[in-house]
Amino acid sequence: MKRIIFSAFITAALFSSCNKNELNDINAWGYVTPDKALIKFMNSYTALTPSLGSPSANGPTVNYFVNGVKMNATALAYSGLYPVVGGGFAEAPSGPVIIQAVLSRTTGSSLPSDTIASGKFILGPGVAHSVILVDTMPNPTPFNPIMMVVQESVSMPAYGKFKIRLLNLVATNEVYELYNSTTATVLTSGITFKNMSPWIELPTSTPSSVYQIRLAGTTTVMATSTALSGGNQRSYTFWARGNPSVSGRTRTLSSYISQ
Repeated sequence: MKRIIFSAFITAALFSSCNKNELNDINAWGYVTPDKALIKFMNSYTALTPSLGSPSANGPTVNYFVNGVKMNATALAYSGLYPVVGGGFAEAPSGPVIIQAVLSRTTGSSLPSDTIASGKFILGPGVAHSVILVDTMPNPTPFNPIMMVVQESVSMPAYGKFKIRLLNLVATNEVYELYNSTTATVLTSGITFKNMSPWIELPTSTPSSVYQIRLAGTTTVMATSTALSGGNQRSYTFWARGNPSVSGRTRTLSSYISQ
């Protein structure tokens, strides 16, 4: 099991304003501008508040800023990610940076109170990262969210193979296994909240399969994905999210292309 790396220091100060220039360069693991980091943004925070949207109970819709520069083209509601291009990452400054998750306003300028999470991180040049807004535990919603950074480290699968992994962001103490219900195979097990499994390499000859998260060591299914047919030399992250104590935030399992 791979432990997710968190920010070493979360800033207490909030910024009063943010530069509205956007960095929307999307890189699908191709050419990387020298000294730039690659970054993907996700919203896995299950709270229904705070929100500036209508109705207000839809939960925080946020924009992400790196060193005061807005990174995403559209605000991310719960379960949103950017860029949505398969395997795509935005380019961001490398080295020590400040990353903020800021409530989206349709009019007017941001207020200090709009920043609901902020942290100092170090981004490696030419390295891909995922920045995720997520619940705190053992004090889940409605306490303040935090951000975590995952350094994306995946080698290209061999020809005729694809890779998968499980990222568990369901805000409970449950321990999951990733199960292929088509082939009746347990692929990886023992994955707790805010952790991910190692990459598992499979042959592309594997039939189009339905994947599930189950309570580890049992046959109890907690969420089911749509069918996935793994592409040659592709890598996929199965993203489990939700919070059974929050209305409308049932456990969900979906996949996205990591490479």
